[in-house]
Amino acid sequence: MFDRSSIRIDGSIGSRVSSFTERHHRRVQQSRNKLYLHRLSRATSLVHQRPPLLNAKTLSGFDVLHEDARIFLERTNANVRLLLNLSKIKRTRGTIDFVEGPPVVPQSALPQMLHRVDLVQRHNLLLGRRLMRIHERKRGAVQRKRSSWQSQTSSLKCPSVMTNRSSLADSEVFKKYIGWDLDMPEENFELMRLLRPRIVLHFGLMDGRPLGQVVVQLYTEAAPLVVLQFVRTCLAQRSHEFAVRRIFPRLWVEGYLLSSCKNSRGEASSLSYRDPMEFDTRVVSHARFGCVLSCAKEFCVHGFPGGAINFSISFKPLPVAMGQRVGFGRVIRGDKVIEAMEAHGTKNGKISRPLLITHCEML
Repeated sequence: MFDRSSIRIDGSIGSRVSSFTERHHRRVQQSRNKLYLHRLSRATSLVHQRPPLLNAKTLSGFDVLHEDARIFLERTNANVRLLLNLSKIKRTRGTIDFVEGPPVVPQSALPQMLHRVDLVQRHNLLLGRRLMRIHERKRGAVQRKRSSWQSQTSSLKCPSVMTNRSSLADSEVFKKYIGWDLDMPEENFELMRLLRPRIVLHFGLMDGRPLGQVVVQLYTEAAPLVVLQFVRTCLAQRSHEFAVRRIFPRLWVEGYLLSSCKNSRGEASSLSYRDPMEFDTRVVSHARFGCVLSCAKEFCVHGFPGGAINFSISFKPLPVAMGQRVGFGRVIRGDKVIEAMEAHGTKNGKISRPLLITHCEML
């Protein structure tokens, strides 16, 4: 058996062990000091990182301010109710009734005013576009008239206003009446009213907005029965018998006139517009003039269907209509109103905004 006491330990070996242990403890102590200094250099306080946990509402008195605001609003509402009750007592002459009814909801006119402003702006935009179109078309019409005046001959001239009897004798249209015993007025004024009557048509929108008035000069020798019906209607001021039917842009506006069975005096009339009638297509030239009041030649040959006179007012000169339509009138004043009506038409003729003739009369 091994005996540890039998082994001798010298003094030199023991001193070496003790010195090694001391050096080891010294190194550990130095490393601990370095670690402590390192941690101490990086140490921070929690006070610098987080705000202090203080009840700001309690210390600053914010809850008191909120309570004061609530009390102020309650007092204001009470004063308002008191004033309302006083006004009610004054209005009812002393009858006291403090029973609160439904809350009064104030009504503001601001939404309606804004809506009206929007409508006015839209109408202004439409009016501006319409004026631009009228300006462009007027410029083009002036150029077309200048070119047509140079190309037209004197045989295509159409007398606009009859001033004397010599113009009646010089016109080729009246040569067919030579040999007829016609009782013509002797005075020049009566002759003009018979052969060149003038009517006034007032156009407007369905909502009551007026577009303007149009003065139309009629030519009796072109279609005597049709002109007679127009004159009778305007003398009696029966504007409800006129109607605007369709509008074709850059072509014409169509309408019809209901033929009444009575004349301007209220007497029964024996005229029938369903039968063939006299007409002459040479009176008004469609190739030279715009804003011509005309009807289809077929209606004059076979009669108007239903007894209603279908007519149209052209927007520009129409050489294609020569010989196909009978022109019995021409707009001599208010052509801009006719051009403005063109903006309310569509390609298929449907009217975007309803138009009507509000009034008619004779000049």
